[in-house]
Amino acid sequence: MNIIQIGCHNGNDKVSEFLEINKKYLSRILLVDASPSALSLAKEFYKDFSKVEFLNFAVIDSEETEIEIFYPVNENNMSYSYCSVLESHVKAHKKFEGIKTPQEIKKQIVPATRINNLLKYFNGERIDRLYLDIEGLDCSIINDIDFNKYHIGYIRFEHIHSENTFSSNGPVLQKTLNKLYEFGYVVLPDPNCKEDLIALKNI
Repeated sequence: MNIIQIGCHNGNDKVSEFLEINKKYLSRILLVDASPSALSLAKEFYKDFSKVEFLNFAVIDSEETEIEIFYPVNENNMSYSYCSVLESHVKAHKKFEGIKTPQEIKKQIVPATRINNLLKYFNGERIDRLYLDIEGLDCSIINDIDFNKYHIGYIRFEHIHSENTFSSNGPVLQKTLNKLYEFGYVVLPDPNCKEDLIALKNI
């Protein structure tokens, strides 16, 4: 199987569980995250895996080659494993979680790319699974995929932030659903996570 995860964070998630169970079927695994610190944690987590490649990119839907990312830092100057190119999303996410300890939002500049540049890594082969968790940009990134060129059988994405942080079921999500339907996908709720949707297609 060829698998790509954009927003791998620290690596300890449902995707890694799936990869562990299906180790003998894996061909090429590409893990991408905007946060260098999160990617370092993921590399340590996956140290016993072969066929896993890591890339430090913020995935966006425009042509910038660098972009600012924002992330919360606690009073001990420890950063969390999630970040976003949207400062408003990080602030709202922090407020929603009810974090009471004094914190600040820091930023740094990281490399940026579009999703089709990452899909090129598979050299035209079928991509069995695409996982997205891009903190507010999942729908925008799906809308940027060239489905005429890249064939993806399974897409799991976080829809809960499609309009604003913890707000969905609006025009942004509908545009994404319409595009997926246009290219023959069936879209279902993820039974294990109410924040995610799964798009399936026989290819």
